[in-house]
Amino acid sequence: MKRISALLIYSLKYPFKLWAYELLDQLLLNFFPAKKGGGVLIFRLDLIGDYLMSRPFFAAIKNDPAFAGKAISYAGNQQLSALAENLDSAIFESFIWIDRSRFINSIFYRFRVLRDIRTRGFDLLIYPSHTRQYWLESVVRVSGAREKITPSYVGKYMSDLEAGISLANYSQVVETGIGARFEFYRNRDFFASISPLAGEVKNLHHSTLISKKRKPLVLIAPGASTAERRWPESEFATLLKELSRIPGLRFAIIGAPGESQLAERILALADVPEIENLAGRFSLPQSMELMAEASLLVSNESGPVHMAATTGTACVCISNGNHFGRWNPYPAELATNILTVYPARFGDVSSTFESLVSQYHNRSEIPASEVEFDSVLKACRMLLAELMPAIGHYS
Repeated sequence: MKRISALLIYSLKYPFKLWAYELLDQLLLNFFPAKKGGGVLIFRLDLIGDYLMSRPFFAAIKNDPAFAGKAISYAGNQQLSALAENLDSAIFESFIWIDRSRFINSIFYRFRVLRDIRTRGFDLLIYPSHTRQYWLESVVRVSGAREKITPSYVGKYMSDLEAGISLANYSQVVETGIGARFEFYRNRDFFASISPLAGEVKNLHHSTLISKKRKPLVLIAPGASTAERRWPESEFATLLKELSRIPGLRFAIIGAPGESQLAERILALADVPEIENLAGRFSLPQSMELMAEASLLVSNESGPVHMAATTGTACVCISNGNHFGRWNPYPAELATNILTVYPARFGDVSSTFESLVSQYHNRSEIPASEVEFDSVLKACRMLLAELMPAIGHYS
C-alpha cells in the first residue's frame, strides 16, 4: 500500500517538476549568455559501474591528437568525486560534481549547477549514458555547446515521447543498437565514433592499481541497492565459516556507511573471530586500493564487482540476473577473473543465454536467495585454488 501511495504521489508531482524545469531552462537560455570557448564536457550522472565501464574511453579521447590542447572536463555524480579525482585527474582539467537528489528536488540548486555549466565555455558536450532520463536533458540543452553527442539507446527511463523530444537537443546521435549488449561494448561503439582510439580499447584494465601484489585477503560485499539482489545474511555468514577453515586467509566485510549494521549482523551469525568490519570506514579510492591487494571478492551483483573487474581481482558475483546480458555475466575476454553464480532455475547460462536476455535484460525480480550456497562455495574454492600458489598453499 505504501508503495502504491508513493507511486501515485510521484505521478502527480512529476508533470509539475517538468514544467518547473522548462521554465528554468528558458530563464537560463534567454538571460544568461553562454560563454564561448573550446572546452569539452563529458557528462554522466550515473553510479560507479557506469563510470568504471566508461573511463578507459576517457583516456582514449584525452590521447587523441584531434583533442590536443582542448581542456576536457567531467560533470558527474558527487558520490564518485573522490574516486574520479584520484584515478583520472590527469585526464580532466576540471570536475563539476552534482548532488543527484538536490538536482532533482531543489530548484535553486539546479539553477546554480546549470548556470555554472552554461558559463564555463564548452564547445563539445558528450553525454554517453545509455539510461538517459528526461529531467537530465536540461544539462545538455543549456550547456551552450555547439556540438552535443549522445547514443541512440536510452534504456527504459524515458518514454518514446520524451526520447523523441530530447533528440532536438543533439547535433549527433550515435547508433548503438537496440538489442541486448554488454555495457562495455555499447560504450566502445559510442566513443569510437568520437575517437578511433576508443575502438582499440580491449578491456577495463586501465587502473594503475592492477599491478598491486596480492595478499591472502578475502573481501565480502553483502550490500546491493534493492532487496531482491541481496543474498541472505545467513548465507554470507555460513560462507565465512566455511572459508575460514582454509589456513592463512584473512577476511573483511566492505560496503557503504549505511551497510555497517548489515556487516555486524553477518559477523554475529558467522561467529568467526578476527573478521574485520570495514563497511563505511574506507573512501572509494581506499576501497579500490584494498581490492587491488585482495585475492578474492565475494559480492552481490553491484558496484564492487565492477571495481574487481577494473583491478583484476578474482570475484564471485552472486546475481539474480538483473540486467542480464548488459551488466552480467562479464564476457571472458573482458574479465576472466569473475565467476557469476545465478539461481538454479537459470540452468546452464551458456546454453540458455538468449532466453535469459529476453526475460531479464531490463529487470529481474527473482530473489538472490535462490542462488544456491553450494554453487557459491564451489566458485570460491575454484578461484582460491587457482590463486593460492601465488599467495601460499593451503590444505
